Amino acid sequence: MSKEGKFIELIFVVNGEDTPVKFNIKEPLHAARNKALAESGNTGRPPHEWEVRTEAGVLLEASAKLESLGLQSGTRLFLSLGVGGGG
Repeated sequence: MSKEGKFIELIFVVNGEDTPVKFNIKEPLHAARNKALAESGNTGRPPHEWEVRTEAGVLLEASAKLESLGLQSGTRLFLSLGVGGGG
């Protein structure tokens, strides 16, 4: 077994565009979210203001490890700005 861990590719949908991100399943969801935002060029708002939801609309806990969320490679996750900030 590799000590590097298992990787999965998640597809983050940001502003209607797919952004695939390969990530270690031992990492927290927020790390993958931050990478997807950076790679998609969505850096105008702090990463913590973005929510991650499944295709069914279920809000995922950003601090949860990817493996504990039961996500599979190829899973599509949707990023949207959380309610609250702005005016």
